[in-house]
Amino acid sequence: MGLETIRNLDLYKKVPGDLTERTVCGAFISVACVILTIYLMFAELVLYANGSLHTSIFVTYLNQEEDMDVRMNVSVIDKQCEDLAVNLRHLHGHQENILIKKRQVSDDCNIVGAIKLKKTPGIVMIVPHHGQNWTGKEYKIVPKHDEEPIKTPKGFVPHAGYTPPEGYKVVEVLKSLKMNHAIHELEFGPPLPNTHRWEEVLPLDGSPFRPLAGVNREFPISLSHDYHIRMVPTTFIDQNKRRTDTYQYSYAYQNFVMSTPAGIAPPSILFRYDLAPMEIRYQYDRKPMYHLLTMMCAIVGGLVTVAGVLDKILFSTHQLIKQKILLGKQN
Repeated sequence: MGLETIRNLDLYKKVPGDLTERTVCGAFISVACVILTIYLMFAELVLYANGSLHTSIFVTYLNQEEDMDVRMNVSVIDKQCEDLAVNLRHLHGHQENILIKKRQVSDDCNIVGAIKLKKTPGIVMIVPHHGQNWTGKEYKIVPKHDEEPIKTPKGFVPHAGYTPPEGYKVVEVLKSLKMNHAIHELEFGPPLPNTHRWEEVLPLDGSPFRPLAGVNREFPISLSHDYHIRMVPTTFIDQNKRRTDTYQYSYAYQNFVMSTPAGIAPPSILFRYDLAPMEIRYQYDRKPMYHLLTMMCAIVGGLVTVAGVLDKILFSTHQLIKQKILLGKQN
């Protein structure tokens, strides 16, 4: 098997240099082809480095023994923190107190902190302490004339035969039952990761994860406020396989006056929450190396082929016009 036999296997036959012709049109096409090839190869390389986003929704199993983190920041307007309690009522009726920071900010009580909840339906309630006088009336000791005001004891109720200090009297006033409030933050699960450009699939403000942030409820009458929260487990997986399990949610709101045989029940703020038995997953996947190499070859081969065809068409058209012009001059 000689060299001549091996040469016969060459699919890319060469044309002698003296049989080729360089043109200005071919030069422009060649430069444009090189620039476009570099651009497309760079774009493909960036796409490979960043990966592609895949979104999937599927039914999932919720481990009800696991805890989920909840970040809460709620201000109850014109209320003293010592008058309020934060409780958790489970689906089966058991109720327990939630330990969370309460701080007095001017006349408002700010309830802020992180709590842990089981992945079962429940109600987080902001309610008045048991034993407080929430009948709608309270009593104050006030001066009859120009005496110095004195502080009325907390929860003061005059018993039969009570005599106020000299120069003072006991008056009955209407007590404020309003539970007006402002929700600064209410988020379930860990914060949204900022390790990647999740804004491709989510609003910049992350509103599906904190739709209640900034809600302000103020009414001139006593009302209970009821929020029905429906949470959806959401998983983020970036290119480095870092996983973040959090929750996005939607809510419905209603207010009402709760009555009992004894009269109007004390108002409250209720956050009823439940989890959907499904999961939304956002995952960035990086394509394999062979896919990148295949695309690179396709870009180079395709552009070179198209540029060659275009150059041939333009060159043949130019030659045809040139021949017609010469024939016209000869005639």
